[in-house]
Amino acid sequence: MTGLSTLFDLPRVLLFALLMARAGGLVLAAPFLSGRLVPRMVKVLFVGALALVMLPASPAPAVPERMSSLVWMVGGEILLGLALGLVAQLFVVGFQAAGEIIGVQMGFGMARILDPMSSQESTVMGRWLWLTAMTLFFTLGGVAVMIRALALSVQTLPPGLAAPGADVTAALVAFTGDAFAVTLRVAAPAIGILLLTSVGLGLLARTVPQMNVFIVGFPLKIAAGIVATAFTLPFLVDVARRELGVLVERLALLAAGS
Repeated sequence: MTGLSTLFDLPRVLLFALLMARAGGLVLAAPFLSGRLVPRMVKVLFVGALALVMLPASPAPAVPERMSSLVWMVGGEILLGLALGLVAQLFVVGFQAAGEIIGVQMGFGMARILDPMSSQESTVMGRWLWLTAMTLFFTLGGVAVMIRALALSVQTLPPGLAAPGADVTAALVAFTGDAFAVTLRVAAPAIGILLLTSVGLGLLARTVPQMNVFIVGFPLKIAAGIVATAFTLPFLVDVARRELGVLVERLALLAAGS
């Protein structure tokens, strides 16, 4: 240990490793950055750059004497970073889930495309609202919010002291419930119009039994869903702006360790 200390400043090396672990956890769960379209080398360089920027303002932790203590420290940093990234990911998930619901109601349940970001199938509307949410996330400064939350967490929970507990888990569960509320707010206008369209088609089938409602209703529901979603675009911007403000509060809460 003494020989290594003469060659390296072990506390600073450990500090850099812990900062990379926390930033790496954030990147693993953050919107867009966690996707497969971002090359791994870019992710590694981004994590290293974040760690280097935060290094001068971070206190160096004491070097643990046992390997188990070191593993516990690194694991706590990764979990805290994952928690911060997951909270930001919920911003996008709420919009994508709304698109999935709208797509199924429009008749796109069988028409699915492969999402290259998650390697999972998604409806056309789910993919479209995901792209819309990502655009709003970047436009409204979501990435800067995540980086500020990461820097705040270093000040409130110095590297080596991060140990997310039951309170953080409870907060994540509550935030997930809020994401479902966002899904309902985004999808409600289109679902309402599609429901009225279905009721109208049912009445039409009763009035004109000779008409093939399935052939008429399929393009009609697609057109109604597209028009309804187009009219809700200004509303989506307001929802995204409000949810980004809530995201700032949530990330600050997690960064403070409460």
